[in-house]
Amino acid sequence: MNPHICAIIFVLRLKELIKIKDDTVKRFARLSLPLYAELPSLNLYMDQVIDEVNQFLVPLTETKITKSMINSYVKQGLVDRPEKKRYSKQHLAEILVVSLMKPILSLDTIKKAIAIALKLDPVDKAYDQFIHAFNDELTKTQSQHLNAENYQRMAIRSLLYKLLVEEMVNKDL
Repeated sequence: MNPHICAIIFVLRLKELIKIKDDTVKRFARLSLPLYAELPSLNLYMDQVIDEVNQFLVPLTETKITKSMINSYVKQGLVDRPEKKRYSKQHLAEILVVSLMKPILSLDTIKKAIAIALKLDPVDKAYDQFIHAFNDELTKTQSQHLNAENYQRMAIRSLLYKLLVEEMVNKDL
């Protein structure tokens, strides 16, 4: 499709996009992901893990985690194997991080990024750094003035940051 036609369609849909943005920002404003100390201390079974993770994931991504997804993460080494079918606080942290990053990065890149983070810090500190940054960015979305140009810039930044993260992780920076 001609780029000029795409731009015209984009501008015509701006009002609709602004309403979607306002609704999304309101949804984000109600969210705050839990710090490590706020995760359940008791070990949980799979169904409990799914409920716990989905209470944070669904309002943000509108996607539910499933038993097969968690089993896949374990099989691929993204999440440690549970002990006696019970998942610890560390497992919850791993599942949350993987689930949040999965729409953006490949599972291989996520696995490498987690390994790098855990070389630098213990699980609780690495997780809390991620959550503090995530919650901070959630808050910043509320103050963004969005127009057609800013939407384009956000999309471009998303691509560039994704590529930058992949390169940094692959070079083990």
